[in-house]
Amino acid sequence: MRPSFMGLEVSKRTIQLAQKSLDITGSNLSNSKVEGYTRQKVDIGASYFNEFAYWQTKSSRMSLAGQGAIGIGVDQVRDPYIDKRYRDSTPAVAEFSTRADTLKEVETVLDNITTDGLTLSIDTFKNALSNYAERPDSEELASIVRNQAYNMTNLLHTYYADLENLKETNLEALDASIEDTNNIIERIVNYNKAIVKEYTAMATGKYGDRESVTGSYGPNELLDERNLLLDELSYKGCIEVHDNADGSVRVLMDGVEIINGEKYEQLYMKKSTKTDGEFSSELFRDYAAYDAAVLRWTSGDEANFRSGELKAYVDILNGNGVYATGYQNDSYGIPYYESAMSSFAHTFGNFMNYMNGAVDDKGKVIDADRLLFVTNEYERIDQYGDREAEYEELDMSIKNIRIAETWMNKATMIGEVQNKETGIWTMSLDGNHVNQIIEKLNNKSLDFGGRGDYEGTIYDYLLFISNRIGQNIEFNESRHEAAYATSNALLDARDEVSGVSETEEGINMLTYQNWYNASARLMTALDDALDRLINNTGRVGL
Repeated sequence: MRPSFMGLEVSKRTIQLAQKSLDITGSNLSNSKVEGYTRQKVDIGASYFNEFAYWQTKSSRMSLAGQGAIGIGVDQVRDPYIDKRYRDSTPAVAEFSTRADTLKEVETVLDNITTDGLTLSIDTFKNALSNYAERPDSEELASIVRNQAYNMTNLLHTYYADLENLKETNLEALDASIEDTNNIIERIVNYNKAIVKEYTAMATGKYGDRESVTGSYGPNELLDERNLLLDELSYKGCIEVHDNADGSVRVLMDGVEIINGEKYEQLYMKKSTKTDGEFSSELFRDYAAYDAAVLRWTSGDEANFRSGELKAYVDILNGNGVYATGYQNDSYGIPYYESAMSSFAHTFGNFMNYMNGAVDDKGKVIDADRLLFVTNEYERIDQYGDREAEYEELDMSIKNIRIAETWMNKATMIGEVQNKETGIWTMSLDGNHVNQIIEKLNNKSLDFGGRGDYEGTIYDYLLFISNRIGQNIEFNESRHEAAYATSNALLDARDEVSGVSETEEGINMLTYQNWYNASARLMTALDDALDRLINNTGRVGL
């Protein structure tokens, strides 16, 4: 005969399990809109009698059967494989979105160079030349040509200023992203500490046996918060997450261990002691010192990112294509488009100086008094009478190109031709020399940059740069769309597993309520049976 109160005990535990299941269902419903919340469930198992009591007879062992159900713990419904795949997909989403947005800003700065920007300025300059060719002796028309050239240099200066401002904006964005990354790392470490303490209390047996607590019933809400931070961190760079035996996590970012339990690394930009020059901030000073944003971990490891938001900002700030030196890379970032436009300024300025007899076909000065375009630095050197020796060392760029003082003093100089016998420059009244300049501006193939980036006419080169910006924007947008679609699909898959469905929880609530009612009814039946046994046994006829 089984113990008299065992049935009541079984029924009591069942009612408690049904009540706890209702509690967890209610908690799921109340947290259904909470970001990062993972659906929870009560793990229930069948109770068993003491299998190690080998001295018991079969009949006595049978009397202990049917001890009902027991609650094992409250678990999260989560798939680690989907978590990994989702975190593998998010860096590309952040990287290509950031790149595309910045390249659109570069395109805006350059003002559609093939339509409204530099191309239009060249067309205006050529029109002025064409008008001047009809009356080469006109000081007024010659001045208009020079003024259009001056406007072109101002446009190039504007490009430089706007690109530098865009650099600074993205440098500040990189600094904010670094700070955000470091903050996320610190918060994950703090959750590591709290979770380890909770596991110490909740998995005492495993700790005593020096076993891993991974997979044990833990502090679910703390785990949710840590997982949410790990998701955020995955946008910054490619991460790998590994569980430690004590319940904490170890995180690698692009091969560098940045978190291990309570130990962690911080990211920073390499500092500089540069003192020369005026800078709007220490941040921009450090960037200017290396012509790049150089990132390090506090461990001393270089921060080389394969993907993610941080890589996007580094490539945007350090990408200088074929012009890359030092810490720069060969991506097409802001420095590349600045270098490409400086290549235009240098090539165009040298070409005009060559056509005016100031330099030879190698760019070496042969007559400093014939210079049309120079650099700001050259003019300062000119005060000391050493300009011919320095011209070749000072490349014209969008930052420093300007109209030479010789041209400012004599606007009609561009219409003069040289007598090959006497070497004297005189006005060409037929305008053929000016028309020759126009023809070569239209058709002459030039080597831009001297690094094999492009060889062709001035117009072809500007079209080449414009197409490159457009292609880069299109590439990054298409990659972002593909990565975003993949990331969203994985997020949906994770929500199907871990998210709270109000319909499903409503069904569960009805199920647990019926379970609760049935268990209560069983307890009533058992109480009636026990009452019959205790109060009415032996009282026949009463």
